[in-house]
Amino acid sequence: MKRFKSRSGYVFAIILTTLFVTACGLFGEEAPPTVPPEPITLRYVTFGVLAAAEDALIKQFEADHPNLKIDSEEFRQSPLQYLTDTTPPDVITIAPSRWLDQAIEQNLVTDISDLWQQAGFVDAYPANLRALSERDGKQYFLPIGYNWNGIYYNKEVFAQYNLQPPRTWDEFMALCDTLLVNGVTPLSLSGSDPFMAALWIDYLDLRLNGADFHRQLGNGEIPYDDARVRAVFELWRSLFNQGYFLEDARNMSSLTSLMATIRGDKGEVVSNKAAMVLSGSLYMDDLPATFRPELDFFPFPAIDPTLPSSEVVFSIGYMIPANAPHRTEALTFLTYLGSEQAQAILYQNANSGLYAPARIMDGAGELPVTVQQGIQLVQNSETVGIPYFLSIGDRQQFGLDDILRRIVSDPQASKPFDLDELLSKLEEARLAQ
Repeated sequence: MKRFKSRSGYVFAIILTTLFVTACGLFGEEAPPTVPPEPITLRYVTFGVLAAAEDALIKQFEADHPNLKIDSEEFRQSPLQYLTDTTPPDVITIAPSRWLDQAIEQNLVTDISDLWQQAGFVDAYPANLRALSERDGKQYFLPIGYNWNGIYYNKEVFAQYNLQPPRTWDEFMALCDTLLVNGVTPLSLSGSDPFMAALWIDYLDLRLNGADFHRQLGNGEIPYDDARVRAVFELWRSLFNQGYFLEDARNMSSLTSLMATIRGDKGEVVSNKAAMVLSGSLYMDDLPATFRPELDFFPFPAIDPTLPSSEVVFSIGYMIPANAPHRTEALTFLTYLGSEQAQAILYQNANSGLYAPARIMDGAGELPVTVQQGIQLVQNSETVGIPYFLSIGDRQQFGLDDILRRIVSDPQASKPFDLDELLSKLEEARLAQ
């Protein structure tokens, strides 16, 4: 009976409301036409290189959400400066880095764990990529895509000497020696780009000491006078001393270090040639498209086979400032950005051979072969981390740059440098952070 009375009361209320509205129409003044509310404009700060790719994405979002507009602008200051502004942006493009960690520690970023659950992102993203956005069990970052890393090699050179991509460090050393015997310098390196060069620290440390140790080193939890850290730099220096790197690597930019592996320029762009270079797909965007088919890549070889597989990626995505003026609407924008539809639009308008969508997508088999290889490399890895260079502070970066210049120059120096002295400077920088 209670249910019957409740439902009857509900029906009666509808009838009364209908009669009231009808009476207003018959006996009252005609209601004024409804004026749609002004659209809410979200302020969005992003990287300039993404502008063209994101244009189609934003247009589609605005078409699907006519009450929301996106005012996009390029970075003009550091992420932390934006986050501490009196009126911060609503959404910011960011990469997992020391900046993001600092912002989270200072409570400047919105916890979007509920969005990850409600939008189904937990099941849509590989677990190792989800970990990039997680701090203390909470999500603060939504990855949209990533660039992978590997040792890029000239396929023609490998075919000429019947070489196969190595899987172990011993195979890699044997390959380098074979190249040297045949008059080919094995490796190129950008001595003027510490971000690119520091990938050697990432992978040597991962392969010697493992992902947990490497993460702790990047977080400043491991002293630089630790014997395991010294072993990383010693091994790297030994590769120079064995003649595996081009002698003029110290003067090379990231582009010239890539062009050193290319043969199609007939030596007119870069005369000194190598067979391989450790690089990320991020840098391939600078390489003229006509030369890219000359190169393929393989994973950095295993040194200690007992260690879990680990990779380094440069991932980009989105965060919402804690004091965003339109946080609810910003969450709507992030929900869209993380959708398969949005990632497909972004991918179609990005440089499709150099960038991998972070979300697990239907039809991934239709992506370019190099992208499929990058996705397989990352998804098959047990752990994924951020570049070491992005996890350390400015003072450590300066110290690392100094070590890089000395290591690159060491084989030509009359007196080898004191590695312990340079590591002590890095240790001072670590303690001062």
